[in-house]
Amino acid sequence: MRSIRKLSTDEIPLFADIAINAYPGTTQNTKEFRERFVSNLLFIQEQEDSIDLFGLFLGDKLVGGMRVHYYQMNLFSKIVNIGGVGLVAVDLIHKKEKVAKDLICFFIEYFRERDVTLVSLYPFNPEFYKKMGFGPGTKINQYQVEPSSFPKADSKEGVRFLQPSDQQQILACYNRYALTKHGLFLKTDFDLNNIFKNPDNKVIGYFYNNQLEAYLVFNFEKSVDNFLINNIVVKELITETPTSLMKICGFLQNQADQIRRVIINTQDDSLDFLVQDARNGTDHLIPSVYHETNTSGTGVMYRIIQVRKFLENMNGFNFNNQSCLFKLTVVDSLYEETTSLIIQVDRGKLSFPEIEKFEFEITLDVAYFSSLFMGVIDPNRLYQYGKLKISEPAYLGRFNELFRNHERPFCLTAF
Repeated sequence: MRSIRKLSTDEIPLFADIAINAYPGTTQNTKEFRERFVSNLLFIQEQEDSIDLFGLFLGDKLVGGMRVHYYQMNLFSKIVNIGGVGLVAVDLIHKKEKVAKDLICFFIEYFRERDVTLVSLYPFNPEFYKKMGFGPGTKINQYQVEPSSFPKADSKEGVRFLQPSDQQQILACYNRYALTKHGLFLKTDFDLNNIFKNPDNKVIGYFYNNQLEAYLVFNFEKSVDNFLINNIVVKELITETPTSLMKICGFLQNQADQIRRVIINTQDDSLDFLVQDARNGTDHLIPSVYHETNTSGTGVMYRIIQVRKFLENMNGFNFNNQSCLFKLTVVDSLYEETTSLIIQVDRGKLSFPEIEKFEFEITLDVAYFSSLFMGVIDPNRLYQYGKLKISEPAYLGRFNELFRNHERPFCLTAF
């Protein structure tokens, strides 16, 4: 008999052993690491309101578990609740028994019952989660820029190292920024505390009129061949104004004497316009003459778990002042269910008229529906790739106009 429930404190060490075996590349097989890991999980379960640990049991035996997160996200300038899941781990003996699938299905239903319409995760296998209805989010780009390529600042005034006593300023700065960016999660106390909990993290901030307007979290990556030369790895960069950005850039530019590269992982793919030279030092040339500037990868994924309620949450959002009447059919193969809605768009505003007529029908899988309405991809591309079907192709241009210039979602929260 299978059951899933919140783990008791006595069961946390059992889950820790399952997770350590499930993720050997990110854990250490030492007594000291296990003790720290168990202690951290116990703290989460007992004291952290934004996270819970759940386990899947076969009878009385724990065979898998996961970490469930309660977040708030900026959805096109509206703050909504969003569920997150991480550390999905399965006992090695019980792999290929659909333990992970059952955990994710429970996770989806858990948030449906709480009237949440959107969930998110970072996949260990994107193909696995796409089959479960999760659509790709915005890709990450890794730049490796020489410090001297960053613009100089006019002065160092207002720039200093930040301490744990500055945490509330960091929280306020980040959350102000998050309110301006579609897709960003509001920072939780757990996320905030982790900045200074890691002893390798260095934090630089810029103050204007006693208010923090930018901060940079980074650490050093040691060189294997020269202890005097290192890289800076940017963990988090928040800047509210062009001036504050230049202050942080000036700090990075000043490190050129001892720093070989500044490594930045960002969903912004336009860093070329900020720095003098965005090439990453590989000297790799892509035909015909394209100089490699960054590598990219897929990561964060989204799943809309209540189609109509999600669209109702977009009440007030303007779909480019367009007008049309269409039927939307979303196929969810995980649950073997289909949702169909008649949607009226009148001068950019959505409504759900109780009528049967429509101009055209759009049909797509919930994974691609999620990516589409989150602003990751447009209908034209989905249609060309065969992922979106339209009953009357002549209406594709009009439907595409609904999503023209939609902002792609950014996510800076790791979970």
